[in-house]
Amino acid sequence: MNVDEIKRYFEKYPPPESVDWKPWAKITNTSKFLDSCYVTISYFKGNLENCPAWWHLKEFYQDMLKLNAEQ
Repeated sequence: MNVDEIKRYFEKYPPPESVDWKPWAKITNTSKFLDSCYVTISYFKGNLENCPAWWHLKEFYQDMLKLNAEQ
Protein backbone atom coordinates (compact mmCIF):
# COMPACT_ATOMS: atom_id res chain seq x y z
CA MET A 1 0.00 0.00 0.00
CA ASN A 2 1.13 3.53 -0.68
CA VAL A 3 -0.18 7.04 -0.09
CA ASP A 4 -2.10 7.16 -3.38
CA GLU A 5 -3.87 3.86 -2.64
CA ILE A 6 -4.89 5.08 0.80
CA LYS A 7 -6.05 8.41 -0.63
CA ARG A 8 -8.21 6.61 -3.23
CA TYR A 9 -9.67 4.40 -0.50
CA PHE A 10 -10.72 7.41 1.59
CA GLU A 11 -12.17 9.13 -1.49
CA LYS A 12 -14.33 6.07 -2.12
CA TYR A 13 -15.10 5.35 1.56
CA PRO A 14 -14.85 8.60 3.52
CA PRO A 15 -14.44 8.18 7.27
CA PRO A 16 -16.90 9.77 9.70
CA GLU A 17 -16.31 13.48 10.28
CA SER A 18 -15.39 12.92 13.92
CA VAL A 19 -13.63 9.85 15.31
CA ASP A 20 -12.60 8.88 18.83
CA TRP A 21 -9.55 7.22 17.36
CA LYS A 22 -7.46 6.41 20.40
CA PRO A 23 -8.05 6.96 24.09
CA TRP A 24 -5.68 9.91 23.77
CA ALA A 25 -6.70 11.09 20.27
CA LYS A 26 -10.05 12.41 19.11
CA ILE A 27 -10.14 13.59 15.50
CA THR A 28 -12.86 16.22 15.11
CA ASN A 29 -12.36 16.77 11.37
CA THR A 30 -11.06 13.69 9.59
CA SER A 31 -10.78 15.41 6.20
CA LYS A 32 -8.39 17.99 7.68
CA PHE A 33 -6.47 15.23 9.45
CA LEU A 34 -6.07 13.32 6.18
CA ASP A 35 -5.12 16.45 4.23
CA SER A 36 -2.52 17.27 6.86
CA CYS A 37 -1.04 13.78 6.57
CA TYR A 38 -0.95 13.96 2.76
CA VAL A 39 0.76 17.37 2.74
CA THR A 40 3.28 16.44 5.41
CA ILE A 41 4.16 13.23 3.58
CA SER A 42 4.54 15.05 0.25
CA TYR A 43 7.09 17.45 1.78
CA PHE A 44 8.95 14.84 3.82
CA LYS A 45 12.52 14.31 2.67
CA GLY A 46 14.03 10.95 3.36
CA ASN A 47 12.75 7.46 3.95
CA LEU A 48 8.95 7.46 4.09
CA GLU A 49 9.04 4.86 6.86
CA ASN A 50 10.62 7.52 9.10
CA CYS A 51 7.79 10.02 8.56
CA PRO A 52 5.41 10.26 11.55
CA ALA A 53 2.54 11.39 9.28
CA TRP A 54 2.97 8.21 7.22
CA TRP A 55 2.67 6.08 10.37
CA HIS A 56 -0.44 7.99 11.49
CA LEU A 57 -2.01 7.65 8.05
CA LYS A 58 -1.27 3.91 7.82
CA GLU A 59 -2.61 3.24 11.30
CA PHE A 60 -5.74 5.32 10.70
CA TYR A 61 -6.32 3.50 7.39
CA GLN A 62 -5.97 0.08 9.04
CA ASP A 63 -8.32 1.06 11.86
CA MET A 64 -10.93 2.37 9.40
CA LEU A 65 -10.67 -0.86 7.39
CA LYS A 66 -11.42 -2.84 10.56
CA LEU A 67 -14.29 -0.51 11.45
CA ASN A 68 -15.85 -0.85 7.99
CA ALA A 69 -15.43 -4.63 8.05
CA GLU A 70 -17.32 -4.81 11.35
CA GLN A 71 -20.30 -2.89 9.99
